[in-house]
This record gives sequence, structure tokens and C-alpha cells, in this order.
Amino acid sequence: MPLSDAELWAAALAVVLPPIIAIVNQPRWSGAVKGLFMLLVATLDGLGTAYFNDSFHGRTIVGCILLAVIIIGATYHVLWKPSGIAPGIERATSTNGARAATSQ
Repeated sequence: MPLSDAELWAAALAVVLPPIIAIVNQPRWSGAVKGLFMLLVATLDGLGTAYFNDSFHGRTIVGCILLAVIIIGATYHVLWKPSGIAPGIERATSTNGARAATSQ
């Protein structure tokens, strides 16, 4: 079954969301908190793309959200984390001693 326009937009947006998520994420947060925040962002991505594509109904909303979760997770672990971009953004935007911890 081909993807709808809303699902394609959700996927395209999800590719560039990990660095944006990293701006908010803090190095001191547990993996569970970071994962929950990613799920929140993926939900907003799915809801927003379904709404703005006039496809705000059950199957499209769920498809957009699930696709965003998969794409955000995959691109983070395949592209953004190994390149050091997302972790670097997290360290640079940290609100407490993460900079001091990395310099010791």
C-alpha cells in the first residue's frame, strides 16, 4: 500500500528532527526520558503533518506517528549519533555541568 502525502511529509520531517530534539535533550537525562521526549516529538510530527495535509483521521494519524517514530530512531542511530552531531548539540546546549564533565 503506497504512503499518503501526509506520511511522506512526516517521514521527511522526521529525518531532520534528531538535531532539533538534541537542542532540548540534556546529557544528564536518562535514556528513558530522552526516548519519551522523542515519542512526544514524533507524535507532534504525525499529528501536524496529518492535520496540515487535510488527512486528520485514524489510519493516517497513526501511520504518520509510527513512521515518524521509526524514521527519527533510525536516522538518529545511523546518521546523527555516529557523526557526533546530535551528541555535540546536546553538550553545547546543556544547562548544567555537562561541559565541565566532558572537559575533565
